[in-house]
Amino acid sequence: MNGHIPALSGTEVMVTGASGFLGSAVVRDLVNRGARVTAVLRASSNPWRLAPVDDRIVRWVGSLDELAGRRDAPVAAVVVHCAASGVDQRFSDVRAMVETNVRGTLQILEHAARVGAGRFVHVGTSGEYGAGVMLDEAAPLCPTSEYGATRAAATLLARAFGNTRGLDVTVVRPFAVYGPFEAAYRLIPHCILNTITGRPVEISMGTQTRDYVHVDDVAAGIALACAVPEAKGKVFNLCTGVETTVLDAAREVVALAGGAMDVVVGARPDIPGEMWRTSGSPQFAREVLGWMPGHELGGGLSATVDWFRRIGTLPPEYSRTT
Repeated sequence: MNGHIPALSGTEVMVTGASGFLGSAVVRDLVNRGARVTAVLRASSNPWRLAPVDDRIVRWVGSLDELAGRRDAPVAAVVVHCAASGVDQRFSDVRAMVETNVRGTLQILEHAARVGAGRFVHVGTSGEYGAGVMLDEAAPLCPTSEYGATRAAATLLARAFGNTRGLDVTVVRPFAVYGPFEAAYRLIPHCILNTITGRPVEISMGTQTRDYVHVDDVAAGIALACAVPEAKGKVFNLCTGVETTVLDAAREVVALAGGAMDVVVGARPDIPGEMWRTSGSPQFAREVLGWMPGHELGGGLSATVDWFRRIGTLPPEYSRTT
């Protein structure tokens, strides 16, 4: 799964949302596989996550609105669309979600068709399904939040666009992604940062379940979706199939980070529209892409804790625990 993919060596790949947690991981993975990557960034983006490969990528700075009108708009054989609004569940601007997640997806689809891209990989989310256990790709889309609804709409639009315009569209749906460079407000970084700085780790009741999958494994799955011919027109879950409660994950992280205090349960409210139980089946991705997650949860969390310790002086993005 993590080895060389000959079809990507020297391939021009354009990645939207390249400064984000997942988008930057995709950029780093593709560069390390020999792809020639153009990272699409908003002018307001902070590209700190791209520092490890910054000298090996091309940056294109602008909005998706500008793709149709600028002569320097990137041309690529493969387009990976990671850009999305509302990933932060505290974010409640539904109009912005519709603008970015639906209209923005149409803009990048049109650009991909215009430049003759050979494949369009649309990065969706497990939130499109809503709650459910061992969900496969045939499960109905029943999102429980506006974010999930706009992402489901974007996926449906991308697949329909591919069918009617002849664009090769492949969809991946990552589940609960964690790992290095994740935003500080998210569960795993919150637990790590608060533990190593001696602050209490506060969560909700923690009975929710998630299918946690390491960001490097997801990036590898997306690379395969870019390259495997049989992926054309298909949807793939990127998950482990293992259901873990939020409380169990938090306690494991605190223990790995050397915390002396227990997790403070019930200190934070539940999030409206939150999925209560969710896990997916990775079987189809294994059969078609040859993909399997390379990290079991304990090892992945341990590696993530080690990464936070290894970077020593935390960058400004992690200067406040949240």
